[in-house]
Amino acid sequence: MRSIVERDVRDVARVKEADDVARLLELLALRTGELQNVSVLANELKLGRATVERYLQVLERLFLVRRLPPWQRNQAKRVIKTPKYHLVDSGLAATLSELNEEAWRDERTRMGHLLESFVVQQVIAQAGWTEGDLRFHHYRDKDQVEVDLVIVRGRDTWGIEIKASASVSRKDGNGLRKLAEACGDGFRGGVVLYDGADTLPLGDERLLAVPLAELWER
Repeated sequence: MRSIVERDVRDVARVKEADDVARLLELLALRTGELQNVSVLANELKLGRATVERYLQVLERLFLVRRLPPWQRNQAKRVIKTPKYHLVDSGLAATLSELNEEAWRDERTRMGHLLESFVVQQVIAQAGWTEGDLRFHHYRDKDQVEVDLVIVRGRDTWGIEIKASASVSRKDGNGLRKLAEACGDGFRGGVVLYDGADTLPLGDERLLAVPLAELWER
């Protein structure tokens, strides 16, 4: 963290108030994988909104955080337009959040967000091996139905939901089904990545529950 502040933020990004950027990074680490409202962040840090927006851009340019914009189509009027922010380095996020291996049992929600950030980064990194320009989003509507990662190429759209559990049920595909409805014939398929061992159907031929380990085995 000290290295980031002294070398990258001060020297590379030319930010004088580097400690404020570090505070913002710590706050984002505690909330990685969550919707982030710039006005709320500014109020909590007692900084101006424009300043926080500039600091977020600095963190993005330094590849410390990834902004995941909401997926939307013109006809999908109920989609919330708030982005998610993920720390790119989930190890750094865990350290700044004071999470260790024991937190997997005691801090399930926070570790779930950390797992989400980890998987998002893994998928985006592997996407560099594919042909075509892929774009990445998240989906969440006003009923709080969501998909953690939406992958788009042209009109083709795929969805990935991430579950920190060893079992799944049909309802775990609800977000993917809502995304499919919003996409229409552009929806190409979706998976629920979970901490299990079997690939399972989710009541729709386009949807599967897939073990997290498949990220590295295929």
